[in-house]
Amino acid sequence: MTHKITFYPVGNGDCNLISFSDGASMIVDCNFRQEAEEEDSPYFDVWKELTSEKLNTKFGLPFVDAFVLTHPDQDHCRGFAEKFFLKDPHKDAPSKSEKDDKLIVIGELWYSPRVFSEHSRELSDDAKAFKKEAERRMKLWENNDANKNKDGNRIRIIGYFDDEKIKNLPDSVKAFPGDTVKSLNGSSRKEYRFFIHAPFKDDIEGNDRNCTSIVFQIKFDVDKTSDVGKVILGGDAEWRVWRKIQEATDDDTNLKWNIFEAPHHCSYTFFSDSRDNEPEQSALNFLAYREGNGYIVSSSKLIKPNTDNPPCQKAKNRYLDAMDDKEDEDYFKCTTTKDDEGNEVYNPVVFEIVADGIKPVVKTKSETKANRHATTPHYYG
Repeated sequence: MTHKITFYPVGNGDCNLISFSDGASMIVDCNFRQEAEEEDSPYFDVWKELTSEKLNTKFGLPFVDAFVLTHPDQDHCRGFAEKFFLKDPHKDAPSKSEKDDKLIVIGELWYSPRVFSEHSRELSDDAKAFKKEAERRMKLWENNDANKNKDGNRIRIIGYFDDEKIKNLPDSVKAFPGDTVKSLNGSSRKEYRFFIHAPFKDDIEGNDRNCTSIVFQIKFDVDKTSDVGKVILGGDAEWRVWRKIQEATDDDTNLKWNIFEAPHHCSYTFFSDSRDNEPEQSALNFLAYREGNGYIVSSSKLIKPNTDNPPCQKAKNRYLDAMDDKEDEDYFKCTTTKDDEGNEVYNPVVFEIVADGIKPVVKTKSETKANRHATTPHYYG
């Protein structure tokens, strides 16, 4: 079994599945669009694929070893309240209706208190449900509940915090920028590890809610060869965050990437505050950490030469200019594309991490046919 990472087509939003070679899985953000579940919908039904094909089963429900919320914007947590099992499965056995609804059990929840404390908007119901679930899991530790460190109840705190209750949690469930996490859902992992880059303790000048996204690198081993693949994910983090990450990282190997998800759905904010500005040198420096045949992925609607931001055509052009293969767009992938007839196509962007590196998984025309459509609504992140 190989490692695999899937970037799902959810408009301007994020929903990524990482399937590890040891059978474990991780979902990073979710944007489950209700219209994708409608009969004959042209959009890709992410939740259906996850619950019917991709996830293991535990407690009679689909099961994911970890769920990471990079930050609580709605396009990163849409559907969380409705699609996940948010109770102690050891005390509250799933009901028949919950099994029929295929609610997903989360083994370990990755929670950053800072992304909530710095969030300046009213939280959506889904973001509130995530925070409530994190608080439920932390309460188990506070009460020394026998189920606190079992599947469906585990929690990992990412980044810094001011909450005295969180301080009382054991160090084994905390991770700060500069830490390498070598376990997932209560088990040590030999074939992959996570390096935490952000959020930082100190404030970063700029748009506060996009300066506190969880940013992390995953390093993958294959067949006893270390660091065959490196993936960096960072939610909506803007250019100031990437500058600070480079300043704070002593070991350049933690900045290397073979796959980099364009922050904020290919917004220009990775390069500068305004699309009229030249790119910040720090952004270009980060892109230079590309290793081998590195790929940039835009989780967004179709990128067009218009004024949208995100996604921003000018940002895409900047990414291409910074790559060695700037004349070849094969190394820039978007989750929304066009077929030969000009129809929009919604298919996951999938990569395998194998012994000789990163390999994109190419779908056949017959596999993409069901996901064609001529128009795209606007989903702004």
